[in-house]
Amino acid sequence: MANFQVGDFVWAKMTGYPYWPGKVAEPDKDVKKPSKKVEMFFIRFYGTGDYAWTKADLVHDYAEQKQKYAIGKAKGFLEAVRQIDHAVERRAKGLPDTSDEESEEESEGSDDQPLAKKAKHEKSSSATASGTPPKKRRKSAKKSLPTREELTLKHQNMSHYLLTQRQNAIPPSANPVHVSSVDNLNLTEPCVSPDTTADADSTTSIVAKDVIPTDKKIGFLGLGIMGIPMAMNLIKSGHDVTVWNRNQNKCKQLLSAGAKEGTSPADVVQQCDITFSCVSDSTAVRDLVIGNSGVLQGITSGKGYVEMSTVDNDTIKEISEAISMRGGRFLEAPVSGSKKAAETGQLVILAAGDRSLYMDGYSCFEAMGKKTFFLGELGCGANTKLIVNMLTGTFMASLAEGLSLAEKAGLDQYTLLDVLNLSAISCPLVQTKGSAILEGHFPANFPLKHQQKDLRLALQMGEVLEQPLHVAGAANELYKRTKAIGFGDRDMSCVYRAVNA
Repeated sequence: MANFQVGDFVWAKMTGYPYWPGKVAEPDKDVKKPSKKVEMFFIRFYGTGDYAWTKADLVHDYAEQKQKYAIGKAKGFLEAVRQIDHAVERRAKGLPDTSDEESEEESEGSDDQPLAKKAKHEKSSSATASGTPPKKRRKSAKKSLPTREELTLKHQNMSHYLLTQRQNAIPPSANPVHVSSVDNLNLTEPCVSPDTTADADSTTSIVAKDVIPTDKKIGFLGLGIMGIPMAMNLIKSGHDVTVWNRNQNKCKQLLSAGAKEGTSPADVVQQCDITFSCVSDSTAVRDLVIGNSGVLQGITSGKGYVEMSTVDNDTIKEISEAISMRGGRFLEAPVSGSKKAAETGQLVILAAGDRSLYMDGYSCFEAMGKKTFFLGELGCGANTKLIVNMLTGTFMASLAEGLSLAEKAGLDQYTLLDVLNLSAISCPLVQTKGSAILEGHFPANFPLKHQQKDLRLALQMGEVLEQPLHVAGAANELYKRTKAIGFGDRDMSCVYRAVNA
């Protein structure tokens, strides 16, 4: 393994991404070295202005490996190679290495730089030129409020206490009693610690929501079927929110409600303390993070990034590593629930990863969901969500087959649906999706193509873990057939169209 020195030209990469030309450099003061027991080098990458701590076995001498790695054809890659070749040539002639200065100039004037940052630089320059120093903002006095961690622990302990009280006080045969008041509860009794690892740590809104918004600035990327209502609930609960979406028209509703708009993912991350993302699939997640003016370019030490998309475990770990290499904090938090649950703030949130980020973003989870689980190690959230969606998809397919079979048998489908809603399998999915099927009305609360994608990812997980998934496999083929006949963008209940064809 080569022993590189500061200033050496190298090829370097992060897990899941291609090799890129860079230079070993002194680390920035605000970028902490990851706590990994492996040798690492701090690399500044040419052409992008990016930097990261990189494992030693992923760093190679530039000249020795140029023929192997200089094979990219993308414009940005070719420009990066041009810049490092120029620096190598200058050093060979005994001239000073100006690559750092070029990098600074590029970051100040590049078209790839977020517009907000450029505007700030231009404003500062113009103020200096006119001889008028920029005005300092007057700091507003802050109210003395409990810290977010204290508030989080209070809510968590309250939830566990209420559940324990109900289990102890209500006989198994008694009907459940709705808890509407907690004023007289004695909270000095022992309760489950929120840091326990014996069971999943959860938080529940037993009473009506009274969210105290964090004073941290919140970003939200991805304004689709789920993203818009989730971001809207953050705004309505008093959070300071900045949004971004590829289609800017989708921002209008949120801007009218009080949100600010970022010029790019990097710009949003730079402006905010915690940034949430909710997009369609693994490809969209990677593009958002490592693409041009992506999340990674805005991450600095202490910044928080929360991925709420439903993706596979490998994607989550790749993105987490990329974020942490830049000194950021990462949390996965996929959600269970449809468009209606997102609109009413009744999602179930499955968080895992950096617990400090979970605590800092707790008020956001309160605003968006009815219950939040902290599941521990990174990847637990993604795996749990895929299992939930696998079960949802297989049950939806079974419901479609049952209703189709009833029609073929000459039974009244509405009567069957009434029977199901009074049986042991009664649930919101039977009630809402069953009615949608019989009415022939399929609004895209959860697009069928996304359900099929989640089944595919669950089957991949089963293959890796050597767990047969026969029912899920059959259901996946049914969804694939439905998507092939043109119903991919319609609601998942459209699977009935393929069953009843």
